[in-house]
Amino acid sequence: MDDHDEYDGQGEQPPGGSAGPGRVHFRRSARNPNGSTAPLRADVLAALGVLKIATYKQLHALVAADEYRDHHRVEHVAEAVRDLEKHKLVDARGATSPPGRRPAAKASPDTGGAAKPKPGGPGAQKIVGLTPLGLAAAAEALGDDRDMGGHARGAGATGAPHAMLVNELIITAVTGTTTHGAPPRADTRQAPPRRALPAGPLPGGIEAWATETPHTITGKYNVIPDAVVRLPELGIPVAFLELDRGTMTDIRKVAGKLDNYKRYFDRTVHDGGQERLEVEVRYNAPEPAYGYSPRRSVRPPVLFVLDQGTRGSRPRYSPEALEQRLKDLRNATAEHWQGWAHEQEGVTYATFHGKIPVLGTTVERLREHGWQGPTWWRFGRPGWHSLTDALDDQPDWDLIDQRRQEREDQEQAEQKRAEQAKHNAETAKLRKVLLAARAHNDALHPCYTCHGPLGGAHDSRDELYEPADPDRLECPACDHQRRTTKAQPIVLELPTARALRRAEKNGPPEDDPWWQVRLLHAQRWPKQARSDGEVPYSMTQIPYGRSMP
Repeated sequence: MDDHDEYDGQGEQPPGGSAGPGRVHFRRSARNPNGSTAPLRADVLAALGVLKIATYKQLHALVAADEYRDHHRVEHVAEAVRDLEKHKLVDARGATSPPGRRPAAKASPDTGGAAKPKPGGPGAQKIVGLTPLGLAAAAEALGDDRDMGGHARGAGATGAPHAMLVNELIITAVTGTTTHGAPPRADTRQAPPRRALPAGPLPGGIEAWATETPHTITGKYNVIPDAVVRLPELGIPVAFLELDRGTMTDIRKVAGKLDNYKRYFDRTVHDGGQERLEVEVRYNAPEPAYGYSPRRSVRPPVLFVLDQGTRGSRPRYSPEALEQRLKDLRNATAEHWQGWAHEQEGVTYATFHGKIPVLGTTVERLREHGWQGPTWWRFGRPGWHSLTDALDDQPDWDLIDQRRQEREDQEQAEQKRAEQAKHNAETAKLRKVLLAARAHNDALHPCYTCHGPLGGAHDSRDELYEPADPDRLECPACDHQRRTTKAQPIVLELPTARALRRAEKNGPPEDDPWWQVRLLHAQRWPKQARSDGEVPYSMTQIPYGRSMP
């Protein structure tokens, strides 16, 4: 059995103890002569508890948003309203003024100015609202401890175009649908068909919203938003909605609303022994509520929705003029939303301590994209964003980390290149010394023992020490081996007289590369000294095979 078909104990129970399949009302009774059910009346009370005043079709759009209740028709809602009127919970508030409705013939002499459109006439819809008694019943139907605000007394006397448009925006958020752009209806008894929006509804349902709720600034002054919405599922404890229909020509008057919001957002109260912002306490906002800084005070967002409005049968503003009006609103409110720019790794971001996030859009964009689509312009940021993206003040830490890693990698690469260049320079310098020593050594006689280069093997460590002494007989390796084994020093044989004469005549012999050393040995140890045994046992090649001590 559908929840709207349950017996409420107030009407006549249907045969068999339950309502038949598809039934949406009971038999009429003296208490509820229109036959509405208690759940349907509770739904209507809850919707009116939020909207305060509404038409039957608006109430039906909210009630029929539930897939289990889509069988309800507008007349069923009307029946519930009439039963509520009988109990003095709801009363009539006049009729809407359809767009293009001509104004009254003459302006009131007391108020002056332009005459307002007459309510009623073709296309007009009946407006109903809560009585003070109904406001209390609506609070019970909503089932939370919210501040219900006022019951909008007298709001429907002139057609309530502002309230009707606020209702439409709330219905769009709750249902994710709009009547604009929907196909024509086939059944004239049913409400106009609704077109589904691509982004879908906001979470929370109708219970997330409130209207006509005062927020105290001082003992005498309040700020009353057009609507308040709580979206903890999206990380938004509370947001405030302001609708501008273009009736204020000077956009600075619209921007002036933020002055009062700031006064309210700065209001503090004592909570649990500490001082906190009143708005956080009232809406159970966690610490911190907005932004990413642990020591913020970033205020709740204020959402401005601009409408083209009407002047007679024509729009008050063209789409281009409305876009310009939105830019003018941005400029006029800069002191409230403009933060402080920062930069890390080439990525710029802003902090908003004590600032109000201000978002702007138009009614047409909401009708086209929905509340969670690319609808919102965050003042101070280019482009259109979803609601959550527009309120996300977190820097792009992933991009910052990526840029930091790229910078560190580049610095390491540059450091490696510098170290490699230094190493190459040192190697080239050492190579130059090595080649010079090698060229010098290769020009001398070879090692007497291994017949290799006198300075040591090429590219060996010994080759780099110093140029070889031409008096040496052995390379460093052979000399070290001779010293290690304590072998006898090398003493070259004395040159013959014939070899001396030939050398004096033709120069040193080509077949004796050690000729000059041989002459030195002959001078140091002549024939007589050798025969007397004066050749020392200790090494005479000092150092590295030098032939002379």
